[in-house]
Amino acid sequence: MGPTSHPPVGKARILETAERLFLKHGYRAVSIRDIANACGVTNAALYYYFPSKEALFWEVLRQHLNRLAENLRAARAAAPPDPQAQLSAMTQVYAEWVLSRRASIFALRRDMLAMKRQTLHQKHKPFYDLALTISRPFEEVLQEAVQNGVLRQPPLEAPLSGMLLGLLHGILHSQENVANPKALAKAAAQWAVETLWHGMAASTAPSSPGETS
Repeated sequence: MGPTSHPPVGKARILETAERLFLKHGYRAVSIRDIANACGVTNAALYYYFPSKEALFWEVLRQHLNRLAENLRAARAAAPPDPQAQLSAMTQVYAEWVLSRRASIFALRRDMLAMKRQTLHQKHKPFYDLALTISRPFEEVLQEAVQNGVLRQPPLEAPLSGMLLGLLHGILHSQENVANPKALAKAAAQWAVETLWHGMAASTAPSSPGETS
């Protein structure tokens, strides 16, 4: 193969294989050789696309979370045209995603946090970029509610999406041996959204249908 030739494996296949191995074993336990062997290629074929294992890891996470963000926006589009209902639908999708990948997410989050500490001095902060990928769809709905006078803006411009996801993760992480993940996801999402909604409701927020003054 010449220096400008493409390796006999596509970038999509490398990412798919790396994602499967990272989710199963964790970032630290998987080597470039492991990924190359699973793809049936040499290490050089992987380095053609990615300069390092860390670069491959961030691209895997970026694509994985982009798919989740698409699912969140699809849930919003399918929900009634009410911000609280849209937020509940999105939060349930996110909660189901967390519960279905709990062990893998904890392992990858630990690896991400370790990388974050090592790269804080760099201009490029992929950790924060990935966090925004998930929080942005929620923040879009919440900021519309703020602009429409339904919710209050938190002090110091703290993101409402961070408050919501913090509430959700708090209840999800406290549950062990979940027998019905879908039911838990629905209940946890409803609780988190209602808690945020009541806590941040604007004093001038319009009354809900059927609500008496």
